[in-house]
Amino acid sequence: MPSLNKIEKGDFYLMKENELLNRTLEIIKSEGVVRAYNYLVNNLDKINGLSSQVYNYLYCLAATSESKNEALDWLEEAIIKEGMWYRSEVFEDEDLDSIRNDNRYIICYNISKERYLQSVKSTKPICTWKTKKADNLLLTLHGNQQNIEICKESWDPLKSGNYQVEYLQSKELDSYQLYRWEEEGEGPNQLQETIDYIDWNNYNSKILCGFSSGCNVILRGITDYDISCDKIVLQSPWIPVIEDRLEEVVNKIKEKNIKMLIICGEEDEDCLYQSRLLSRQAQKEGVNVEAIWIEDLGHDYPDQFTDIVTNYLKK
Repeated sequence: MPSLNKIEKGDFYLMKENELLNRTLEIIKSEGVVRAYNYLVNNLDKINGLSSQVYNYLYCLAATSESKNEALDWLEEAIIKEGMWYRSEVFEDEDLDSIRNDNRYIICYNISKERYLQSVKSTKPICTWKTKKADNLLLTLHGNQQNIEICKESWDPLKSGNYQVEYLQSKELDSYQLYRWEEEGEGPNQLQETIDYIDWNNYNSKILCGFSSGCNVILRGITDYDISCDKIVLQSPWIPVIEDRLEEVVNKIKEKNIKMLIICGEEDEDCLYQSRLLSRQAQKEGVNVEAIWIEDLGHDYPDQFTDIVTNYLKK
C-alpha cells in the first residue's frame, strides 16, 4: 500500500519531490553515487516537473558518477534551456570538480551568477494572507531549498472550517524559485513584519508552524522579537539557535505561555539531537510540550503528519 505522501497516477504513484530526493540520499549512503544517480534519473517521471534542486542533484551526481557529459547536459538544461540560476555557493560544491574547467560549465556559471545578482535586487518576502477566513490561523514557514508551493503539499490538508492555513516565503534566495532562512539572517524580522501586517490578534487561536530551518526562525522570533502565539508546531526542526541559547529560548516560550509540538524522525541525523535537547529542557522548565519521534524517518514529514497535527490542534 503506498504511503500517504504518494498520490496515485495511472499505474504508478506521483511522489513528492522531497521524498524522491531523500530516497536518493539514502541510496548514496547505502549503494553509492552511481546507483543513486540511476535511481533518480529513472524516477523523474514520478514528480511534477524538475525544480532547480532536482537539477542540482542530477548534475552533481552525474559529475561524481564519471558521467561528465551528462552532468554538463543537465547543467545546460537547467540554466540555458529552463532559465534557472543558483547562488554562487552552490558552484563551490566539490562534486562539480570534474567539470569545473569545462567551457560549458564556465558559461553556465557566469549566466547563473548574473541572474542571481539581478534577483537579489528585487527579492522580497511573500505572505499568502489576504483576509480572515476562519476562527484560527496557522502561519507556516518553509525550510531551506523550498517555497510556498512545496510547503503547501504538506500543510494545506490542515485547512478546515475552523483553521485557516497561510504561508510566509523568505526573501533570502537559495536558487531559482527556491528560498532559505539563513541561520542568523533576517527571518525573524520578516516574520514580525508579516504578523504586524495580518489581522493576527483577531484570531481565536494563532499557531506558528515550521519545517526545518523555518523552525529556527520561529524560535528566534519568539526569543528576540515581540512575537507571541498560542502554539508552535515544529516539524523536523533545524534549530541552531538553541546551541548557545537553549535556556533563553525555553524561558521565552514559557514566559509567553506557548504550547509546543515537536515532530522529528529518529533517522534525522541533523535535527534529532537538537529536537530532543529542546524537548528535555522544555519539560524541565514546565513548558507544555509534546514530542513525537517517528521511527525510520529521516529529514521529512511522516506519512501520518496531517493526523498528528489535527489531533494536536484539538487539545
